[in-house]
Amino acid sequence: MEQDQIIKFITGNISEHEANEVRLWINADEANKHEFIRLKNIYAFASSGKHKLQIEEDFLLLNQRIKQTPQRTKSIIFKTYFRYAAILIFALFLGFSASEIRNLFSVNFKNELINEIYAPEGQISEFKLVDGTRIWLNSGTRIKIPGSFSPKNRILSIEGEAFFVVTKDPLHPFYVNTRELSIKVMGTSFNVSAYESEKNSEITLIEGKVGIKEIEGERLARLLPGQQLVYEKATGAKIRREVDTSPYEAWRDGKMIFKDRTLAYIAERLERWYNVDISFDDQQISHLKFTGTILKSKPLSQVLDIITLSAPIRFDIKVNADKKNQVVLYSLKNDKK
Repeated sequence: MEQDQIIKFITGNISEHEANEVRLWINADEANKHEFIRLKNIYAFASSGKHKLQIEEDFLLLNQRIKQTPQRTKSIIFKTYFRYAAILIFALFLGFSASEIRNLFSVNFKNELINEIYAPEGQISEFKLVDGTRIWLNSGTRIKIPGSFSPKNRILSIEGEAFFVVTKDPLHPFYVNTRELSIKVMGTSFNVSAYESEKNSEITLIEGKVGIKEIEGERLARLLPGQQLVYEKATGAKIRREVDTSPYEAWRDGKMIFKDRTLAYIAERLERWYNVDISFDDQQISHLKFTGTILKSKPLSQVLDIITLSAPIRFDIKVNADKKNQVVLYSLKNDKK
């Protein structure tokens, strides 16, 4: 298969006949799939801009079409679509690997269809729900939307970080569930950070109001604009505090704002934004604190250069062909070079 034809397929500049040829080629061999992913990644990293993914609204109407199908054939039709979804909608999700696109759909046959959207590390995605609510997903975030979701039945779950601008409807509250918390929303802008790997979950209110309770039922807090609830997962402890909301809004535009944050905290977010692994040769430097702004449009090496200008550290980047690139941060105090 000619690389030019594959690139045309990735960008959507291809006839249906040629597109079918690429699809057949991809599915014919595992090595072809890997080559396709490799070329896709090269194109994604070479493209200008912030790699912000625009997800078409019709995509979320998929469940409506499936729901209209008689129950007996529902699972068969969905499984057929599931088989080809990674290829058929690829042009809408430039930057996703084939395996990651397959994870956009899952089925719970005991209950109902679940639409799942995943923003892989290194990407930010934005989409709109059928009720008009807009959602931004930060890198490494997964959101699950039941097939029963509608303007009158608004509930979803999230793992990771997302910013919501919820369409106001006093009669039909909007619910966002994490593993530990349930957030009730009327018509509001707010940020949820609930990565499984992190010790705390944070809900930050920009405007409107939200009520928060534990999944088990205990009511925790009602937030006002400019307030944040920090929930400690291990103990259930909670802190409500006033915050500057700008860092919790800026990431949507490719800006990472830090105010007196540890290098460990920053490194964890850089890992997601740049899809790399970062480690420390000396854990003491992970406690160093920084204040500043990082632009996602800048290459990682330039970001690390800026950090090393204000701290006694250096870095090495190891480029890997078959896994994430590795970054090691060293203390100059221990540097024997």
